[in-house]
Formats: sequence, C-alpha cells, structure tokens
Amino acid sequence: MVKKKTINDFQVGRYGYEQERKPKFPAVVNPYLARFDLEIEVLKKGGRDAPDYVVKRKSDRRPVAYLEAEFAQEGRWPTGQPFRYDTVRWPERKYRHYKASNGLYNGLPVILITIRGGDLGDAYYIDARIWINKAKREKVWGSVFWSVSKDDEDLGHGLEGLGKYIIDKI
Repeated sequence: MVKKKTINDFQVGRYGYEQERKPKFPAVVNPYLARFDLEIEVLKKGGRDAPDYVVKRKSDRRPVAYLEAEFAQEGRWPTGQPFRYDTVRWPERKYRHYKASNGLYNGLPVILITIRGGDLGDAYYIDARIWINKAKREKVWGSVFWSVSKDDEDLGHGLEGLGKYIIDKI
C-alpha cells in the first residue's frame, strides 16, 4: 500500500529551518517589548510539548506568558511582502495540545505566533484561549490545520503591537 503524501512530506528540513531562526527572534522582538517591561527568552527546558519562548517582565524576571512559534517559510510569506493567504493556521497537534490545557502552560497564557521566517520582521499572533474557540479546521494537502482569518479582530499583527497584546492578555 502506498502512503498518501501530506504537506509535511514536502517540508524537508523544516525542523532545521525553525531551529535556525528560533534563537535569533528574541534579538529582533525584544526592542519592541522593552517599552512594556517585557522580554522573551528561548524556553530551554520543558519537554516536547513546551512552548518555544517564555515572556518575562524585565524588572523582576517573572514569567507572565509563553509564545508558541511557527516560522513561515518564504513561499508562504516572502521577505518584504504581505502574507499571501487569507488565513493564519497552526497544526492540528498544537490545537489538540492547547485545547487540552485550556490554552495555558504552567498556568500562564500561551500566545500562538507565526513569524515571517525570511527576516523575522513581522508576525501574526493570537491568544491560544481565543484560538481554540474560534479556529476553523482546514485540510491542506492531506494535513489538518486550525486557522483564523488574517483579518480576525482577535488576531494581532505586527511586532510593534505584540507587547500591548501580551499585556492585554495577562
């Protein structure tokens, strides 16, 4: 029997792509967060189901939220270009995981963020608690995703607004 190909079969090296960008993102976003007394760090421990970043108050180093990141590849969101699609989506495994935890990690809110992978200079984001209630199931090339419209009022856009978005959700 021949295995049916899914979108994941076409993303050879996706893990390496994300791992290369993950440690670079704090340097890009932290200047935007500083005016809100926030900064992010790569979450180094926590296991496979842990979010990618912890958001801390700069003044007392206390965690206040987490970021679960997806880095959109150039074909989906080219450097210097607008996002090409009508929906922003995250994989079904994340939907199941965060639905089971009510959109929290260690009792703190999780913000899902899709970052433009080419230059890390733009992002869409949504509180996981809102996402699990609003997301619509989407099937793309055999893989299941949960998406929201890029025009949804609860979806934040732009690194300039991320700090305020986080403050409003904590």
